[in-house]
Amino acid sequence: MKLAINGGPKVRENLFPDQNTYDEQELEAIKEVMKEGRLSGFRGNYCDEFYGGPQVQAFEEEFAEKFNVAFAIAVNSATSGLIVACGASGLNAGDETIVTPYSMTCSATAPMFYNSIPVFADVEKDHFCLDPDSIEERITDRTKVIIPVSLFGQPYDHIKINAIAKKHNLIVIEDAAQAPGAYYTGQEGWRQFAGTLGDMGVFSFNFGKHITCGEGGMIVTNNEKLAMRCRLIRNHAEAVIHGMTGEPEDFYSIAHKEYDLDNNMVGFNVRMTELDAAVMRVQLKKFDELLMQRKHNVIESDTIIHAISPISPATTRKDCVHSFYALPYLWDEEYAEGIHRDTYINAVKAELMPRATRDGEGVPIGCGYITPLYLMPLFQEEKHQCFNLTDILCGTTYLRDENYQAGSCPNCEKLWKDELFLHLYHAPNSTKEDVKDVVHAFIKVWDHREELR
Repeated sequence: MKLAINGGPKVRENLFPDQNTYDEQELEAIKEVMKEGRLSGFRGNYCDEFYGGPQVQAFEEEFAEKFNVAFAIAVNSATSGLIVACGASGLNAGDETIVTPYSMTCSATAPMFYNSIPVFADVEKDHFCLDPDSIEERITDRTKVIIPVSLFGQPYDHIKINAIAKKHNLIVIEDAAQAPGAYYTGQEGWRQFAGTLGDMGVFSFNFGKHITCGEGGMIVTNNEKLAMRCRLIRNHAEAVIHGMTGEPEDFYSIAHKEYDLDNNMVGFNVRMTELDAAVMRVQLKKFDELLMQRKHNVIESDTIIHAISPISPATTRKDCVHSFYALPYLWDEEYAEGIHRDTYINAVKAELMPRATRDGEGVPIGCGYITPLYLMPLFQEEKHQCFNLTDILCGTTYLRDENYQAGSCPNCEKLWKDELFLHLYHAPNSTKEDVKDVVHAFIKVWDHREELR
């Protein structure tokens, strides 16, 4: 039997199920908002509606309760959430922010909105999150923030990284876009959820995430001052002048005393709509079941490791529970008899089909995840144009030039070039039989690997 990449029959000829988790419940929630006739409940001045409409405020309360955190601030995307959190942390021009090279670009570019310099630390070989030792090596007297990413559903090493932050008086902003439902365990059923591990955390409700309204995000924190800063930046901070009753004392005078806020804070409009919040309130109720679907499919998918010697599963951190946004594996070329990861994975992809409604994206198996961010054009050809204000203020060009060179994060580059691959076939609506087809494709290609030489 020939492999599909060489003209043979595919393992799977029809599309895999879509990942759409909506049903009549979300539709009814949308209808209720439409009947009420208020698609956004926000106002820019300080009044009851400064905090949003009833759906937004209810969703924030329910989300905070679900993940055992004091404050939740809904926004229009996780990217916006990271930008808002960076502003709330007090970042200024010339400050440095330690970021990961192995994530969505916004995990590293959010500090740039405040002219903070992204400094890339390397990632762990086995868990792919920021390496605490690499962070420590890159801290200077200008470092103000660390943005660890809980990647693929794996919580970052909050014990070591938070200790580093405390030692150097740094703010930790956790990017938990891919890790809702992941947590650290403890005695008597104690759980500390990803997203709540740092000073602030950010979640994503983008299409394809664990729960979704298409777009949307949430910032969480246990710090009341940081929460108020986030709410101001979310909603036209500079326009919030008067108190709720219009009394002579302006809001900023009150806020300065109670929340230690500057009087010159500038905000955005990154507010969540009532429609999105209504959908997310339904999705939140489904969260546990949707997460369980992923975990059951992971168990089925992991059967490939018993049949294919070069493949090993990515390990889960000690005392942690993974939430499997993506399903990562490692490829060992030595055990693969000299067959490179990309050659093998391209052959597997030829055996399979995309997921319905996302077929334009192709087969959802990827090699290496993403190019290390510091090698992207933003930090290469265009870097001097991007950061010239910071150069003028701080004269730190040499630090950035060194940090943005190939080889500066060797673990990340090895994973990208040779070792890591991941797939998304375990996501909701995939059945046990669907995942078996995926496993069959991996085994078929390995059994006929001589065709790849």
